[in-house]
Amino acid sequence: MKKLFAAAAVLPFLLFYSQPISAVEQEDTLADESIYYVLLDRFVNGNFDNDKKIDIENPNAMHGGDLQGVISKLDDLKDMGFTAVNISPIMENEKDGYHGFWVTDFTAIEPHSGTMETAAELVEEAHKRDMKVFMDFPVNHTSASHPWLTDQDKQGWYASEHDGEQEQAELVQTPWLDDLPQLDLQNQEVVAALSEAGKFWLEETGLDGYRLGIEPDTPVSFVTDFSEALHAERQEFSLLADWKHADKEGMEPYREAAIDLIIDYGQTQFLDQVFQAPGNELSNLSDKIETENNGVALDSQMTTRFTKKAIELGENPVTRWKLGLTYLYLSPGTPVIYQGSEVAMGNEDDAPDHRTAQLNSGNDELSQYLERLSAIRQQFAPFTKGDMEHVESNGAMSLFKRSYEGETVYFAINNATSTKAVTIDDIQAGKQLRGLLNDETVRADEEGYYKIGLDRETAEVYVIEDDKGINWLFVSFIIAVLGAFIFAIVFLKKKNKTLVSRTKNTKLR
Repeated sequence: MKKLFAAAAVLPFLLFYSQPISAVEQEDTLADESIYYVLLDRFVNGNFDNDKKIDIENPNAMHGGDLQGVISKLDDLKDMGFTAVNISPIMENEKDGYHGFWVTDFTAIEPHSGTMETAAELVEEAHKRDMKVFMDFPVNHTSASHPWLTDQDKQGWYASEHDGEQEQAELVQTPWLDDLPQLDLQNQEVVAALSEAGKFWLEETGLDGYRLGIEPDTPVSFVTDFSEALHAERQEFSLLADWKHADKEGMEPYREAAIDLIIDYGQTQFLDQVFQAPGNELSNLSDKIETENNGVALDSQMTTRFTKKAIELGENPVTRWKLGLTYLYLSPGTPVIYQGSEVAMGNEDDAPDHRTAQLNSGNDELSQYLERLSAIRQQFAPFTKGDMEHVESNGAMSLFKRSYEGETVYFAINNATSTKAVTIDDIQAGKQLRGLLNDETVRADEEGYYKIGLDRETAEVYVIEDDKGINWLFVSFIIAVLGAFIFAIVFLKKKNKTLVSRTKNTKLR
């Protein structure tokens, strides 16, 4: 009986998703990607043989996460719709450099991470799944024990002063970089050495790109030279960058210097403020932030958890994540998701969360929502290539339109504490809006207006299709299935009563 009920429940969804939906073949660009960030030592321990001097009780020690652990989770990440994995640095590090930024050798692998062969295997396995692998590449600092510091021929490789004038975005915290020796990236010997290291990892592992941290001391000329050296080695290669400054003015020269994707933390802070609690209006999102060609995030390895902020305000973090992710995935830009976010992982400290990812929490509601958003984003080109327009708002509910080469899709987010609705009339006659997240259909009223209503703190995605009216064949089929289900229940009950009656009669005899 349970199987019959399950079949009746799932049939409408199977029929719905089997109907044809117009989609455009998409090109392979970073705009099409969705990136999952892995803080390697705090992810999954896939090989216990490299667990030398780990201490999971010490938050500043190595905990055992490694490249093999990432390989073991590729299928799960693929299922959630991620198209790229961004790992923290795997160069050889000073003791307890779990984050990967205390580099002691730019052309050797950190033993705790695994072997060079395992790094190449990770890239190979990712490529089999049509996924890319990016790696953080530290270029601004070395560890205090790097051999370059004591090499007499390299005394001019380090900067004597730091440019501390640029203010860092408020939510960014990087204490592990404090007081590290600063490389002089205007020194051509340093540029050459880092470029050679970059080419080394390309040749040895086949990585698809690097992610750089743009510091006040990072000259545009270095990024240009580094990019040219790597693209000479391989044309199809990507450079990502973290823009951690409060001031956006200087971002464009780096983009012009061949940075393909910039993660702007000023933008992250604004999105956080909007989505961490209901009641915040969305109408000015597209005006106040420009997400096109940017990586968009709600938190990262350099910030406190988005979940923490929601909980502090007494909100359901899963609900808050759903609305925030809807905007991240369906507005312009490339979603960048920090490990553990798929289970709404939180932390108590007002600091970046570098605990081991709690991937087996048992709550898959958010990961399933990610799957659905990813499928929608990948299927409809307007979500990755199209223009975005704010169509209408009613308080904290807003409707947005994405358009590309004649195809238009809509998404609505109700961030209010009550049911809200907006009305539009710019849709061609004879059409209807079909919801992809909640299976809703919106038809025009007698005057040609479409009223889109959403419950509090929910979202929906709409595609335009011909108004088919009520599908009586489909309705009849569902009624027949439900009728069969009810008949089965009645039949089983009668059969059970008959058996009970016979049993009683047998006992009386």
